[in-house]
This record gives sequence, C-alpha cells and structure tokens, in this order.
Amino acid sequence: MHGDASSDDALALRKRSRWLVRLVWLLGVVLATTVVGYVTTHPDELPTTEGVVTASSPAGRPVFVGVFATSNDFGRSIDISGVKVFATAPGPVTITPHLCRGGSVGVTTDPTPFCAELVDTEGATMQAGDEIVLEVVGEVPGAIAIDRVRVAYRDDFQWGTQRAGLPAVVTILGS
Repeated sequence: MHGDASSDDALALRKRSRWLVRLVWLLGVVLATTVVGYVTTHPDELPTTEGVVTASSPAGRPVFVGVFATSNDFGRSIDISGVKVFATAPGPVTITPHLCRGGSVGVTTDPTPFCAELVDTEGATMQAGDEIVLEVVGEVPGAIAIDRVRVAYRDDFQWGTQRAGLPAVVTILGS
C-alpha cells in the first residue's frame, strides 16, 4: 500500500514537470518570435533633410525634383519595393517617382545630363550616390505641396516603410 502512494506521487510530479517544460518551451518560442519580428521590421531610419525643394513649371509640362539623395557614405544598399507620394494640389497632377542612379538632380526639366541612368523605383536597388526624383506634371495653375516620400524597402533581412528626404512645393504656372 505504501508503494502505491509513492508511485502516484512520482507520476503526478512527472506530469507537472512535463507541463512546466512545455510552458518554458512555449515562452521561449514566443520570446524568440517577438525579437526576430521586431528586428526584421525596424531597420535604421532613412535620412530626412530640413528645408523644402521649390520648383515651378508651366501647366502640362514635366519638372523633375530631387527629394531623397543618398550620400557617398550611405553604407547601405536598399531594395525598393515602392515609393508613396502624398501631395495636395489645386487640380489634376501626376507625380511619378524615379531613381536617378549615380547622380543628383535639384530641379530640372531634363534629368538625363545629371543621372547615369533614370529608372523606375519599384524593384530598384538604391545605393550610395543615388537619388529619388519626382516627375511632376500639373494641369491647373497653383501650388502643389508634396510631403516627404515614403519608401518601402528591404535592407538585408530587415524591411520597413519610412519617410525620407525632404518635402517639395511645385508651382504650376498658367499658360
């Protein structure tokens, strides 16, 4: 009779220890998943710049405005999955982001002399010395206020969507 009681105690102890091991294992998995999730979705911030780029263009004619340039010591290579542009305008406006490889554009009507290559931002890799340039075409006279671009990108095993560069104001002139 005494043997039966200790056998029941040992069995109860084994059940409790299995439950405790499973709980510790589950907490470890949750903690590891949380850390990995945080690290992969929190890359270093992209640089922003104080000031505003200003430009003007006749209605219906494109103007190219450089809004996010990487320095020569950028030290990163980011794979862009998209660039979002938020703007307020007095009428219809088309804003197309481009990546200027190996060059820099302030404000111009023709970016080709300033860029080794002008490509679509989606799927492009941005490196030191590259710049995001917005092609702006307004149809109605007035000021177009453009917020900092939001760049969706991957940097090695990290990814994020962050504001970058500086805002712009493009004045569309009457014809």
